[in-house]
Amino acid sequence: MRTGKHVKITVASDGTCTVDAINFTDQSCQTATAEITAALGGQIDHQHDKPEARLRAQTGQQDREASR
Repeated sequence: MRTGKHVKITVASDGTCTVDAINFTDQSCQTATAEITAALGGQIDHQHDKPEARLRAQTGQQDREASR
């Protein structure tokens, strides 16, 4: 099972897609999902921000400790 930041894309049998940013703790998830959405066709029917998107990005020592 993946534990780092990753994006899960689910394509339903009717062609609809769901893009889910997992383990992002800041708004960088919006950048990652926007690029994928644009590559898939760019139309967004519904967007839901997770509570983690409101957290500040980690910097410096916190990044190094979090990556261990």
